[in-house]
Amino acid sequence: MNRARLIALIHAGARALGMDEATRRDWIEKHTGKRSCKDCSEADLSRLGDDLRANGFQPGPATKAPGGNGPGRPTKAQWGLIAKLAKQKGMTGLDDAGLATLAKKVCKVDSLRFLDQHGARALILALERWIAWGKAHPEKAGKAAK
Repeated sequence: MNRARLIALIHAGARALGMDEATRRDWIEKHTGKRSCKDCSEADLSRLGDDLRANGFQPGPATKAPGGNGPGRPTKAQWGLIAKLAKQKGMTGLDDAGLATLAKKVCKVDSLRFLDQHGARALILALERWIAWGKAHPEKAGKAAK
């Protein structure tokens, strides 16, 4: 892995584990004696990445928005929010079959890649309402999941 990717991995991992910038710099200094990834050797960066993985960080594959990025397509923020809400509902992310089924019912599209911005808004709203309903009716939400 090249140096820039290692640094990006360390920053993402530290963020995922709840470290702010000061905490991350302290952690880097504790393990390498340097306060910045920029000052670390590739071996240091690799060890930091290994330590993040040992502490539970699981870097996922970079996901590309299913529908491209042309005019009228959902924004990156919309895709990110859809993925976040889907994970709150226990789905695996944008590639989950349950999310595709929900999009088919709510947005009348055969696949997420056919969503437009209006459809993305409708899907986000449906997921938010589904999550809110589950919180308001925990006894029924548990039965529906079984």
